[in-house]
Amino acid sequence: MINISYKLRLRARSFLHPIRTLKALYFIHYIHPTDKWIDIQKNNPRKAIDMKWNRFYREKFPWKNPRTLDEKMTWLSVMSDTSKWTEFSDKYEVRKYIESLGLKDILTECYGVWDKAQDIDFDSLPDKFVVKCTHDCGSTIVIRDKSKMNKQEVIDFLQAHLNVNYGYEWCELHYTTIKPRVIAESLIELGDNVEDLIDYKINCIHGKPQYVEVIYGRQLKSDGGSNHAVFDLYDIYTWQPMRQYKTNLTDHFRDIPRPQNLERMIEIAGKISQGFPQVRVDLYNVNGKIYFGEMTFFSASGMNNDLSREFQLMIGDRIRLPKV
Repeated sequence: MINISYKLRLRARSFLHPIRTLKALYFIHYIHPTDKWIDIQKNNPRKAIDMKWNRFYREKFPWKNPRTLDEKMTWLSVMSDTSKWTEFSDKYEVRKYIESLGLKDILTECYGVWDKAQDIDFDSLPDKFVVKCTHDCGSTIVIRDKSKMNKQEVIDFLQAHLNVNYGYEWCELHYTTIKPRVIAESLIELGDNVEDLIDYKINCIHGKPQYVEVIYGRQLKSDGGSNHAVFDLYDIYTWQPMRQYKTNLTDHFRDIPRPQNLERMIEIAGKISQGFPQVRVDLYNVNGKIYFGEMTFFSASGMNNDLSREFQLMIGDRIRLPKV
C-alpha cells in the first residue's frame, strides 16, 4: 500500500468534495475562532466532532463503524466514560495513580503545585527544575540556572496558559474539567554521554503495549515550548524501525539503540494502561533509569496524520469498543 501524505489526501478530497470544503472554510473563519465553537462542544459534542472531522479530512465522521486508530480514539472521547481520562491527564493527579501502582520510583520529585503562577515559591525551588501547567500541553519550561531566570517572564507565560481552557481548542473535552494549576518538578539530568532526552511514547491497547513512538532531537526551550523533533516509529518488542508506516518521510531519522531495561519499560506501560481500551504511556530512560512522563488518551487530538492508513487500520482493529 502506498503511503500518501496527509496534505496530499486533503488536497484530493478538497477537490472532489467542494461542498465539504466550503463548510470547512466556514468553520475555520466563522466558527472555530468564536465562542460558538465552545458552545457547540458543550451542547452537542457529536456535532463538534463532525465539524472538526470535516475541517481536517473533508469526510463525515463514521459514528456507526469507526475502524482506524484515530476514529476509535475519537469515538471513545465522546461515547465512553472519560472521567479517568480527566483524572490521569492531570499532570499532578496522575502522580497519585502511578504511586498507587507501586511505581513511585519512576516519578520525578515534585517541588510544589500552585493555583496561580504568581504564587510560585521560587525561593524554595532548587537551581534546576521544570515548571509546567497541569491541564495542557506546550507549557513546559526548563530552568537550568535559576540565577539567570527572568522570573516575570516565566510567571506571565504560565499564567497565560492557565487562562486558556485547553480542551476546547480541538474538542478534547476530558481536558476541560481539569483544574488549571502549575507544578514544579525535578529536572531529569542527562549525563555526559547522553545527547538529548529521548521520549518513548508507548501506545497500549487493552493493557498491552503495541508500538512505541520514539521522539528525539527535541530540546525544551528555557522560555517554553520546544524546537522541531523527529517522530520515529519502532516495534516495541523487536526494536525494529517501522518507518514504512510513516507518511512524513522528510524527518532525518537515525537508528536509536534499544534502551536499557526495555522489558521493564514494557512491563510498566502495561501496568499503567490496564483497564483502558487505548492509552499512550510516555516514559524516559536515561542510562537505565526509567522516568514517567504522562498518560495521553487522545493522542494528537485523534489526528495522527503521520501514520499511514494501513497502520491506522491495523492498530484500530485491535481496539474493542464498548457497547452503548
